[in-house]
Amino acid sequence: MRSLAVKILLIAIPVLILGSMAYRQLSLDNQFQEISRKINNFTAIDVENGRTTFQELKGKATFIVLSASWCPACMAEIPMLKNIHNEFANQGLNILMISEDDNVKIAAKFKKKHQLPWTVLHWNYDLMNLLGNPGFIPVSYLVNDQDSIVQIHAGIFKEDEVRKEIQKLLK
Repeated sequence: MRSLAVKILLIAIPVLILGSMAYRQLSLDNQFQEISRKINNFTAIDVENGRTTFQELKGKATFIVLSASWCPACMAEIPMLKNIHNEFANQGLNILMISEDDNVKIAAKFKKKHQLPWTVLHWNYDLMNLLGNPGFIPVSYLVNDQDSIVQIHAGIFKEDEVRKEIQKLLK
């Protein structure tokens, strides 16, 4: 009898943990939070070109996406990001992906494998603190041409909603 109780606990605990994680993600999914927070300069590793700073992107509308190669929800965003890039890159939109992979090599391999045409940076603590990392991915940030975060989106973004917001930023 005791063995049965232990087996039930061994099954129930992971199910409860995974269920609460899924509930948290679903409750946060597709929430746009409008804010106004200035991005100060930061330095990070560009997975292709070494060190880069936010100074290089200043004054342009930017769509920042926190992502990782091991994240299924992040993978689901890639086709939408490519669509957004194809539509808005020539209008002045920057897309900046911040990889939360374990190291730069993994992030570089991810960029190459998926043929990502935008800059991919490897995360660091200063950068994550600056963005106010909520502790999960994917998360995206819309930054205006005055370098202020104007919206944060938790979970997989909706392409049509993001497209509308980007159009407003680029006017």
